[in-house]
Amino acid sequence: MNRCLLLIGLTLGLASCRSSKITEPVFTKAPKAQILIDSVLNSQFEFEWLSAKISGKYKDAIQSFSFKGNMKIKKDSLIWISISPGLGLELGRVLMDKDSIRFMNRFEKTYYKSSYHDLSAKVQSPLSFQRIQALLLGNPFDEFTAKKYYADIVNQLFTLSSLSAKQIKKVERNRRKSNEEIYWAEINPMNSKILSQQYKNYYLDRTLAVEYQDFESHETFDFAESIDLSILTDQEVNLSLSYSKIHFNKVQKFPFNVPKSYEIIH
Repeated sequence: MNRCLLLIGLTLGLASCRSSKITEPVFTKAPKAQILIDSVLNSQFEFEWLSAKISGKYKDAIQSFSFKGNMKIKKDSLIWISISPGLGLELGRVLMDKDSIRFMNRFEKTYYKSSYHDLSAKVQSPLSFQRIQALLLGNPFDEFTAKKYYADIVNQLFTLSSLSAKQIKKVERNRRKSNEEIYWAEINPMNSKILSQQYKNYYLDRTLAVEYQDFESHETFDFAESIDLSILTDQEVNLSLSYSKIHFNKVQKFPFNVPKSYEIIH
């Protein structure tokens, strides 16, 4: 129970509204990789504070259920999530800072604290505070530290990856597959927003993939109000998440007081 709730707390095609009278340009060639990276970074959603209502569905090999809740973020500092089963009663809270994740289970009256290293091992995917924050906001969760990146165009969408298509095919055929996280993203040429992104490790046979939909304009940026997350390892975990009543740059509080009667889970 704690694991699936923690996953929910973490998380956790383009539907932009445009006039049909506007003729979109036809792209025949992708820009150079570094130019595309710079454009993606410049289009990141910038803020200091964020709050939103959330709703979603969780599914793994054992269980499937819907939930509602609230989310608050202080940029590069804190992520706070409260989860309810839909009946108005709080099921649990998650508080993430740069070093740790804390989870309070209201139903079982337990408290749990984990590191990102331990969490990554449990969900079998590379996670950190910055990656989780980027995942929730539709910003790139890759830090673009690979030696080289490759840009391409597929079905009028730009793609960006840490290996070329030829190199990826070579990795797929190689029996002794490389133990590296291969980054791949699909990008809207019109506004440089990420439509989907993933990390894939062929050696471990695992994939962390995210898709973004329902883009709406907030202040000067387009923001994805729907997210679909999949973690594919020896088992599959799926999480869909939708935002509503979104507010930016309003100072938020992050209440997280654990009652003394709660059991501490180690």
